[in-house]
Amino acid sequence: MKKYISVDVGGTAIKYSLMDEEGKILERNEIPTPRDTLEHYLDTLTEIYRKYAKEAEAFVMAAPGRINAETGYFHTGGALSFVKNLDMKEVLKERIPLPFAAENDARAAALAEMWKGSMRGVNNGAVLTLGTGIGGAVIINGEIYRGSSFCAGELSNILIDWRDPLASGNSWHYLGGVGHLSDDYADALGKERSQMNGRIFFEAANNGDEKAMELLHRYCARMAGGIFSMQCMMDLEKYAFGGGISRQPLLMQVLQEELDKIFDAKSGKPVSEPEITVCEFSSDANMIGALYHYLTIKE
Repeated sequence: MKKYISVDVGGTAIKYSLMDEEGKILERNEIPTPRDTLEHYLDTLTEIYRKYAKEAEAFVMAAPGRINAETGYFHTGGALSFVKNLDMKEVLKERIPLPFAAENDARAAALAEMWKGSMRGVNNGAVLTLGTGIGGAVIINGEIYRGSSFCAGELSNILIDWRDPLASGNSWHYLGGVGHLSDDYADALGKERSQMNGRIFFEAANNGDEKAMELLHRYCARMAGGIFSMQCMMDLEKYAFGGGISRQPLLMQVLQEELDKIFDAKSGKPVSEPEITVCEFSSDANMIGALYHYLTIKE
């Protein structure tokens, strides 16, 4: 049985696992993400490799940033500012003498869903991860669409008001970030935002709290508006939602209601309403997708 080291670089922690070629996780762990220097970061990746060096066939990773998935070149590294204009494959080859592949984290999550999850068999679709911002990956003709400079799917940066494109907060991230739900609820109750979180918000919403439900409908209406706009451009058949918030059945119920409202109101427009669903993989998606990316390009 062939085994692979797969790492998922996050802003707080690097999750890593030893996996088989079917994406089954044989062993998993995590380590804090170095935020100080590139050398410390590379040392940490090397430390992970050494743990499984005698067993692994390849070292694969999912990471934030603008990444050339064909070569492993990192144009940017997301919140890790020291990862920039870096040929990661070349830098690591002395430290980690194994075949190497890297993919953007959001696109890795989509690859996991395409391989063994909610997007199997989907020809044209999108995976949206709802968190601090809106991560995204677009599937066109059964393949991940990366764009001409590996930026496709950066949905957080979509403008929400074209009348003032330079205005502060004028992005889908501002209205679609999960934190705004709990912040707005705290403001409505006159509480400190630090005292509120998504768990408290959804507990209130699931118990029928009117203010929480009002804010949830407003959030989902904005999300539905974003989906409608994407449909006008790409006419996708299915959207899968990930991130912790997507595990709330109430969110998907209200989102479907708001999506139906928009498409009913615009029934005369040549835009079709897509199917929406929840991603099957959660915290393991990036590691599974990173492996699938490697297996695909290796063939």
